[in-house]
Amino acid sequence: MLLNIQDIKDREEELEAARLLAEKAELKQSFLANMSHEIRTPLNSIVGFANILALEDGLSSVEREEYIGTINKNSELLLKLINDILELSRIESGYMSFSFKKCRVRELLDAPRLDFLKEVDNIPLEINVDRERLIQVLTNFLNNASKFTETGYIKLGYIYLPDEGNVRIYVEDTGKGIPREEQRMIFSRFYKQ
Repeated sequence: MLLNIQDIKDREEELEAARLLAEKAELKQSFLANMSHEIRTPLNSIVGFANILALEDGLSSVEREEYIGTINKNSELLLKLINDILELSRIESGYMSFSFKKCRVRELLDAPRLDFLKEVDNIPLEINVDRERLIQVLTNFLNNASKFTETGYIKLGYIYLPDEGNVRIYVEDTGKGIPREEQRMIFSRFYKQ
């Protein structure tokens, strides 16, 4: 009996393509749901406090300053979210560019946006890195650490590993941690604990 396996192979390829398409659609749906929630939170705060400022005549100057501060903080958060969306779009389209240059590792850890314990090696090291992107990654790790650390510390540090010729930069905290079964998923898209 003669069997044409080309039809079977074609069908398998079609099924695999359909599976990948469904997976991509599910990721997009998850992303849109997450971003919708993330954008609404600061936007609701901005609108709410702006309305209070506009409609309430009896606010003290301290209350006004507090509300304006909340509006500014949430405006910055909203702008950061929008920039993150644009960054993701550039990554997806393949148009993301990097600007590598030599930077002292210790100076990266002295960035003004980072306020925590630092543990640094005494060896003055330079690495070839896109400074802004590395700071963005470190800031994300530190923000996550601060969300889940109520007591103790958050530490950013680096250590030179001469045998490997590498520098290991790390964030350590005394927060609740990530369950072992979820640790492999933390670098998956849209993973949220």
